[in-house]
Amino acid sequence: MYERAPGQTLERVIAAHGGFGIPVARARRIMGHVAHALVASNEAGVIRGGLSPAHILVVAENENDVASFIEHSAEDPPTHLGYFAPERSGLSQGTIGWSTDVFPFAAILYEVLCGARAFPQTAAFEIARQVMLGPAPALAATAATLPVELRDRPDLVAALDAHLARALSGDPTTRHPTVQQLWLDVDPILRDAVRPTAGGEVRTNEPSFVSPNYYRIQSATSMPLPSDLMLGERVTWEVLGPPIGIERLHASILVEDGRAILAAGTRGLYRLVRGAWSRVPLPSGVDVRCVRGLSRLASGELLLFGEPDFCVALSARGSAQRIALPDRDITLDAAYADDRGVILVGQHVARSVGAAVLLPRGAPASTVIVEETPRLTDVTRLASGAIVAVGLNGAIVEIDERSARDVPWARSGHLYAVTMGMFGAAHAVGSGGHAVRIEPSPTGGPAVATLERVQTTRDLCGVAADFRSGAVWAVGADARLLQRKDDCWVRVPLDPSVTGRLLRVHLRAPRVIVVVEDGSAFVHDSPV
Repeated sequence: MYERAPGQTLERVIAAHGGFGIPVARARRIMGHVAHALVASNEAGVIRGGLSPAHILVVAENENDVASFIEHSAEDPPTHLGYFAPERSGLSQGTIGWSTDVFPFAAILYEVLCGARAFPQTAAFEIARQVMLGPAPALAATAATLPVELRDRPDLVAALDAHLARALSGDPTTRHPTVQQLWLDVDPILRDAVRPTAGGEVRTNEPSFVSPNYYRIQSATSMPLPSDLMLGERVTWEVLGPPIGIERLHASILVEDGRAILAAGTRGLYRLVRGAWSRVPLPSGVDVRCVRGLSRLASGELLLFGEPDFCVALSARGSAQRIALPDRDITLDAAYADDRGVILVGQHVARSVGAAVLLPRGAPASTVIVEETPRLTDVTRLASGAIVAVGLNGAIVEIDERSARDVPWARSGHLYAVTMGMFGAAHAVGSGGHAVRIEPSPTGGPAVATLERVQTTRDLCGVAADFRSGAVWAVGADARLLQRKDDCWVRVPLDPSVTGRLLRVHLRAPRVIVVVEDGSAFVHDSPV
């Protein structure tokens, strides 16, 4: 039946790499489909317990891999026992449940990343002995066959191995409780692997993993869009700036009243004005490799932040002042600054949980730990003054100087960016085309989060709102650009030359400015 089916099995895809792992971007995309399909099966009451690469079909769809299951046939060879959870195969007496599907998913993920089976033994007792007694399969032991994105990242390999060891445990009670939880834990690690390194190497630029048929992990696309809100009309874009060589940008802001763009990359800090990029000299002691984000202080100074204990205010004259932080073990990913002070968010490195640093004007600094997420990714302030942060595992939290209060919602995907919008609301976007509207509670309780309809299933990584026009736009992977209209996010075509990840969208009515990860920038004068 395989020859009659379009595409090829994952078993053949793995074999085609000759004993080496599949490039991480493609592995992430394929395994994302498999995770979503398994979750859909579980929600339908089906526990497979065993699944092998031979029964996963990979089909190329618009240059993206879409993975689905091939049902077993009587003519098929038996599935290798190494792909079965031991309680499913009879090798142990554990109880079959949702974690039973975690085991085969982890075994396949291991094989996809290193090119070898997690349990290569043929005898049942040998497989049972390794599963029950160890050692657990470890990617670190197969470093020579890992994809290039992981070979020089022992930190990411160690993080993956920790999750694989748990997921491949012979005791179902010690595994991740669901496939969805395992994927929410490993997906950010894989995503980090395909980002450019501090040395500036260019990673494989492949589309994001998410399928147009995003199965049943809740997605805005599961709700139909109104018929009059199909793909937005094609608009004319003007080129603002060219790509910057082999550079990969990871942050940008508008400066000089919108007349210039400042961006941080793996190799330097850059300024775009009059159609050309120029390098911005940094003071001695400021290492651009430590920079993860940029913001503007109320004083007009530029705020650079990123690696633990790196937070610097840069004046217009080029002098740098380090900002003392109350906790020096926090990686800072995003900041929000206004006349009330500065809020920075990221991850507490030692505890591997989300963290926020509050630097209020005229008051002591404080740190708030957020246990609900391994990392906070962005932060904003509502018109009411409330601080709202978002993060991995779908975290939305309201933060004050002492604590964080969870904002309940489906938590069906990661959230990567948030911005303050009109009428006291905020808008957050994230993985798989998630877009969430966050509004203050009229009764004084937790804020209310509502999942909105979105015309993409690609990851969205940036969002911006303009108070003068009321416009809200978002950007993401595979040149995805969307405008919010009547509670729906409608895709707007960008210049056809752009196919990569859009980094940021900046709004200054009537202009919509889009910055691409490679440094190219475009502008459109929007009538809205």
